[in-house]
Amino acid sequence: MGYQILVRRLWAAVASLGLSAAAAAGTIEGTVTFPSQRVPSMTVYASDVETSRVHSVQLVRGQANFTVEVPAGRYLVFLAPNEPGAPDIYGAYTQYSLCASHESDAKCEDHTLIPVVITPKAPHVAVTIDDWYLTDDIAEQIDHIRGVAAAFYSEPLSAPRFSEYPSAAFDASAAPKIDFGGSELSEDDRANVQQALLGGPNFAGHVTATLTRCVPSCGRLVLVDWLDGTVRELPSQHIQSPNAQIQAILPCRTEEALLFRRDSRLLSLTRARGAAVVTQYYVWNQKNAALVLSAEYQRTPQAFCAVAAR
Repeated sequence: MGYQILVRRLWAAVASLGLSAAAAAGTIEGTVTFPSQRVPSMTVYASDVETSRVHSVQLVRGQANFTVEVPAGRYLVFLAPNEPGAPDIYGAYTQYSLCASHESDAKCEDHTLIPVVITPKAPHVAVTIDDWYLTDDIAEQIDHIRGVAAAFYSEPLSAPRFSEYPSAAFDASAAPKIDFGGSELSEDDRANVQQALLGGPNFAGHVTATLTRCVPSCGRLVLVDWLDGTVRELPSQHIQSPNAQIQAILPCRTEEALLFRRDSRLLSLTRARGAAVVTQYYVWNQKNAALVLSAEYQRTPQAFCAVAAR
């Protein structure tokens, strides 16, 4: 009797190993084409279309290749940078990625996510992630998959959207020679700006936007134009603060204090002003190479935080 029990247990173990092997039925192997010279650390996501289960792997800074082990199924594949810079930007495997010619094929205007199919007969699939210019709808779809609230567009409804202010593509193969000119930036701040340039442009196609710190809850927005190396800051009268300082203290949603994207000329700045929360929207004017205040919305802290609580 003991021998029979032992045999059954052995067969159960073998069957369990077989199921484990079947569970890891294949791999999605990818190459990342990031829109700057330096590839930041990122997370790769493979979301099962049928079950919504998400498989992920971490990429270290500079890593441009990845492998995700997944069971058989259909997967939406996308990436999200882990480092600060341009918030809420995703790269994904889309219809755009399949274009043979980005200039002549009409499908190149389509950024729809394309499922990657893994089957026992085709267990290994290679993809290239080169679409970093997703529409707002696709970005919100990815937000939903990740369980991230798309609070930026939740209110107010009349607020500008990133997609309304697209920026032209720019070849950032060579870093600009910085002209600090009459800038009042300290040596440490200038070193931080130079460091930010390693990530390439992250705003309006050809601009690097970064924050220099004045105190733990305060920063100054610095813009470096890759076209001529000019360094600019927000005029102090725009934010009603001495020395153009941005107070980053918010009652909630602190990650939304400053939002911008490389593929858009729109930038938003949210901060507390007295007893209210104010969001200002700026648009990069290509002709004047300057930020222009486009809209301003003021809300109570309760109304602002109600979005995050939904």
